[in-house]
Amino acid sequence: MTARPEQNAPMSHSIRVRCGCGWEATGTKDEVVSATAEHGERVHNMRASRDEILAMAIEADAPGDVEPRA
Repeated sequence: MTARPEQNAPMSHSIRVRCGCGWEATGTKDEVVSATAEHGERVHNMRASRDEILAMAIEADAPGDVEPRA
């Protein structure tokens, strides 16, 4: 028998944010927002709101979300 998620259970989608410096974070919205805000402040001395960070995010498994081949 295969386990199935509850029909009413909330789905947690992974998102990804990539910084111009090459750093990236993948995880839940809360994880990515927290990590991105910390990275921006620590490395770039920049602050971003939750909404600004989420506006930069893409779904982690979005089509076309593949590194270009050399």
